[in-house]
This record gives sequence, structure tokens and C-alpha cells, in this order.
Amino acid sequence: MIVPMKKVTLFCREEDRQTTLHALQKKGVLHVIHVNPPHCDGLEKVRSDYNRLGNVLGVLSSIAATNAGMQDRPAHEITTNVETLIERKKELDELQEKLKREQSLLQPFGHFEPAHVAALTDKGVHVRLCRTPAKEKIAVPPGAFFHLLNNDKQYRYFVVMGNSQFTCGYEELKLPAYSLAEVEQKISHAAEELRAVQESLATWSNYQGVVVKALREAKEKIALLEVMAGMGCAEKIVYLQGYCPADRAGEIQQDAARQGWGVIVTDPNEDDDVPTLIQSPKWVQPIKTVFAMINILPGYREVDISSVFLVFFSVFTALLIGDAGYGALFLVLTFVARKKFPKAPSAPFTLIGILSLSSIVWGVVTGNYFGIAAIPAPFARLRIDWLGNDKNVINVCFMIGAIHLSVAHVWNAVRIINSAKAIAQLGWIGMTWTMYLAARSMILDAPFPSWGVPLVVASFVALIFFQVPPKKIKKDWPHLMMMPMNVIGNFVDVVSYIRLFAVGSASLAVAMNFNEMALGHGVPTILAGLIAAVILLLGHVLNIALVALGILVHGVRLNTLEFSGHIGVQWKGIRYNPFCMEHNN
Repeated sequence: MIVPMKKVTLFCREEDRQTTLHALQKKGVLHVIHVNPPHCDGLEKVRSDYNRLGNVLGVLSSIAATNAGMQDRPAHEITTNVETLIERKKELDELQEKLKREQSLLQPFGHFEPAHVAALTDKGVHVRLCRTPAKEKIAVPPGAFFHLLNNDKQYRYFVVMGNSQFTCGYEELKLPAYSLAEVEQKISHAAEELRAVQESLATWSNYQGVVVKALREAKEKIALLEVMAGMGCAEKIVYLQGYCPADRAGEIQQDAARQGWGVIVTDPNEDDDVPTLIQSPKWVQPIKTVFAMINILPGYREVDISSVFLVFFSVFTALLIGDAGYGALFLVLTFVARKKFPKAPSAPFTLIGILSLSSIVWGVVTGNYFGIAAIPAPFARLRIDWLGNDKNVINVCFMIGAIHLSVAHVWNAVRIINSAKAIAQLGWIGMTWTMYLAARSMILDAPFPSWGVPLVVASFVALIFFQVPPKKIKKDWPHLMMMPMNVIGNFVDVVSYIRLFAVGSASLAVAMNFNEMALGHGVPTILAGLIAAVILLLGHVLNIALVALGILVHGVRLNTLEFSGHIGVQWKGIRYNPFCMEHNN
């Protein structure tokens, strides 16, 4: 259910601005709308401090604490020290990478002192460090000679020397500043210092609680400064506007009476951008995991379809997975994960459990277990043979689509039950079932029933006469002109539910093919058994990944596009974000 909201305008004296905002922040019910752009002195610094604290916490949370004795340390000291260590760690990582590149270049030439080579040059002996492809013959310039130092599969490494200047046509190594021994020593020193930095970070990791508290306080301060800067001002009176749940507006009015504020509470206007707060029954709450994952929210004046979403998403998932074995595997993994992470939110685990159970049920009635062709007799007796025919399953998918879209129009009709437009919604229901009959006839070669003709006629009449009231035809006549396109779209929407069959069948085919690939020729040896096990593991893991992707793409789409389009949900909601203390969130 989308919680009804009230629009609140609150006034106070300018000198009481801060105490008023502190009281509102403590109350934590008002979603504030800025009257003015929220800019003020000090706000950017607090935001910068907040970002710094967040970065520091991100680093410390990834490092195991030493559990050493702790002293009282202010947050700014922790932040400064950790940032210094992070910067030094970055420098050391870059230095190590650079030194290791130098090491890899010098190693084939062995240990030598660059200073000695430079001294030879000063005495007229010219030295070149070179390499050439392993298969290429080395040709020495006149008056010079070479000495092979090393070789590998790719290159031959050698030194060319001569008493006079010469041109060498090979790839040369520039004389390094440090010897190989010095480079290796520097790598060792850098690694030692890096370990010391890591140990220091582990010590500072004990102060994560202090950083978390400072981060929360900084977030509260940012919200306070933004609301303060966004308030309107008229002479010595300041004011703000926002929205709060209708059942809590009385609390603000009571506080206003005690604190001496002025307050106006009204219903939102049609053009107001009202935030959306959804309160769902406990059994529906697991579907919020999907909403949060794809970041969607219905608008305030739309409807909360969470319950229908959960029911049909479970049905869609069952058809898309189509395998009781996979469903049982998901269920077991869910129980294991829940036991391992007992403090994690329960909604995702509950959702996966529901989806797993629905997949098990569909897999049992269709007789699919990990794509095994010959299932044991006890499981075979649970199978419904009628669902073994692809045409019957496609028919089920079309029927599910018609039911799903009909629910949307029934819901619309109930919402406008006192309007003549409700009859138009009944017309859309009739048209949806006409499209179902048409899909059966065109795709499954099923006969179009005789009662389908009066159904389509009655549906067209309801749409033509009640979709647009006669008084508004002059203004809204384009809606009537678009009706043929909407009817075609209705047919496309019903047919689109065939994706449930297509993805489920593809998953079954992939599983069966991998089974055949692994076990089709038997397992005559231990090696063959190991190879078969690897094929089965990789094949079914790949199939599960594809099924999971199919659920996200198709299971979500049928709810957020097809169904939402018919019920009129555009997912343009603004999330209700009350001005509150951080610990109240």
C-alpha cells in the first residue's frame, strides 16, 4: 500500500531556525523539499569530510583488526593518519611495480655494475647490451666482438664491445642507473616498508567504530545544513516545506503548538512531486529485494503492485527454471547461506526460498530433474503427462499472460468503479482474452471458438463508447485514433509470455545436451568418469547462470513492462527520505 501523504509548511522565527531543525530531525518524519537551492558556507567542507571518512572506512573494513589496546582517538586524527598510510601504500605499490619491471629487464643480463660499464666507456671501450630473437643469427659489427650471456624461448641476450664507436642493429638495453643487486635490494626494502604500512593500517582498523560514528554525524550535519540553506525567508520568519505520512501529521502539529511554530497541513496538489512510501504486509516484503536491486518505485498517485509482482514473479521463475533439481539446489544453498550469515536481512533469503519452492513444484509436475531423461518411477508418477506436450505448455503461458493482464484491468476497474471508464476496463479484459484466443489459433492451430466473435464485438463497443466519455471526445479524440494500435499492442503483450516456454525449454535442452555429452558413451574408466564429472559441473553451472539471467530479464520484464503498462504504473516514484537522525533510518 502506498501511504497517503500530507503537505506540510512550517514557519518559525529566524533565531529559532537551528533548534527547530534539530527538533524536526529528531522527529524524523518530514521529507523536506528545498524552497531555495541548498548552498551555504561550510557545506562543501562537511561533504568533503564525509567522503574522506567513507574512503577511510572502506579501506579499514577490508583489513582485519589487530584487537590491540585502543586509546581515545578523535576521528580527524584517525582519518589523517590512515590517509597518509593509504597514500604511502599507493606510492610503494607503484615503486614495487616499477622496480619489478626493471628487474625483469636486467635479469637476463645477469649481475653487473653499471658504473663499471660507464668507466669502460670513459676509457674508450664501447659496450652495448643487446637482445635479438632466439632464431636470428648474431652478426657483429667490424672491429667489435660479442659475448652471449643468456637465452630463452624468445630472445638471446648478449653484450657487444669494441674499441671504437659502432652501430649495432639490435634492440639495446639502456644502461640502467642501478645494478640488478641494487634493484632487488630496493624491492626487498619496499616490501618490508609495505608490510609495516599494512601492520599500521591493521592497528588503525581497531578504530572503525569511531569512524562509523563520525560518518553518521557528518551525514546528519550535511542533511541539517542542506535543509537550513534550503529554507525560505520572509523578513524575520523562515519556513520550509515537505511531506509526511498522513497519520503522523498530527505529531508535527502537536510539536508546533508546544514549540511556537506556525504550521499549515494540506493535501498535496495534483502537480506536486510527492514522495512514495510503501507499507506492505510481511508476506509481500521479500519482493522489495527485486525493487531495490533494479531501483524502481511506483509514483505516489500510482498503485503498489508488490503482491501481484511477487505471486507472478514466482510463477514466471518456476517456468523459466523448469527444473526441480535446480530448485532443490537453490533451496539448499539458501539454507546454507542463511545459516552462515544470520545477521543479514532476511528478505533476500525468503525470496530465493519462495522462488526455489515454486521451481520445485513446476519441475515435479513436468518431470524435470537436472535434465535427466529417464527419471525413477516414484518421480515419474508425480509428472502430469499433459504438460509433456510443448503446445500445452505454450497454451499455459498464453493463459498466464491473459490472467496477468486481466488482473491489471480488474484492478483499474475497481479503482474507478464509480466512473463509466470502468466499463472500458471490462472491454480491455474481453479484448485480452480475445487476443489469447487469437494467439492459440494462430500459433497453436487451435480453433477459434464461436463465442469469441461476440466477445470481441462487445469489447470493441465497450472501448469505443466508454474509453473516452462523449463530453471529452473533442479534446481526447486522439485516444480513439490510437485504439487500433493499442489492440495490436495487447496481442503482442499476450504473445510475449511465450518467452516463459522458450527460456524454460532452452534450459532443459542445454541440461540434457550436457548430460548426453558427459554420459552418452558411458563411463568405462576412472579418467572418463573424471572428465564426465567436469563436463557435468561446468555445463550445469553455465546453465544455472543463463537461467538466473533469464529470470532477471524476462521474469522482471513481464511485471515491470507488460503488466505495469496495462495497470498504468510508470515507476517514476520519488523515494520517501525523511529528514532524520541517521540512527533512525
